[in-house]
Amino acid sequence: MAPGAVPGQRVLLDPEESHHLQHVRRLKEGAEILLLDLKGHEFKGRVQRLGRRVWVEVLELVREEAPKAPELVLGLPLLKKDHLSFLVEKAAELGVSRVILYYSRRTVVKPGPNLVPKLGARAAQSLKQCGRLWPLAIDGPKPLSSLAEEETLYKLVAYEKEKSLSLKEALKRIPSKPDKLLFLSGPEGGFSPEEASFLQQKGFLLVHLGDQILRAETAAFYLMSVAHLWFFL
Repeated sequence: MAPGAVPGQRVLLDPEESHHLQHVRRLKEGAEILLLDLKGHEFKGRVQRLGRRVWVEVLELVREEAPKAPELVLGLPLLKKDHLSFLVEKAAELGVSRVILYYSRRTVVKPGPNLVPKLGARAAQSLKQCGRLWPLAIDGPKPLSSLAEEETLYKLVAYEKEKSLSLKEALKRIPSKPDKLLFLSGPEGGFSPEEASFLQQKGFLLVHLGDQILRAETAAFYLMSVAHLWFFL
């Protein structure tokens, strides 16, 4: 990662990236690497000086890409840490633009103070592995009610007690290229009837994901996978 990278100039990598280059990849001065500026550009670089922080000369632009369209926002309930790490990793791979962590009436997990930074580090590792050139934003944790204030016409929520409207039918109601889509998966134990009613009043379409009741982490992964298939392939 090299925010601010410009061809013809040098960048100073942060301590974590510097450690990874020297002690994991074991690169030497003069080695060529790829740099991401997190604004849609990938550059070729050359290691100039090793140390606690590594200096890299930015050589040339290799690849660029525009932000994904539509902007996919995932409302993700607080779950056990390993489930959240997995889902954030997959969100980065599947083109999600932003993850909003939320808590609701039936939330039992209490987030630690370092939750978001740790998830951000996991997302950064994932985007480097998959070749993504824009970062995954991670917000929260926030109350469920705050998701209702997101500015978009297209909001879907997976609700296990919804029987009439499927995810597929709901997606057919959305233009092929909306500017932004918010999709929301439920917590362990599901939404209360009052929460489901509140979300519906705030413009969410309540949808079902099939005949089986999915675990919270499975539902979230299912939603982002279907969204990737529907809008990006």
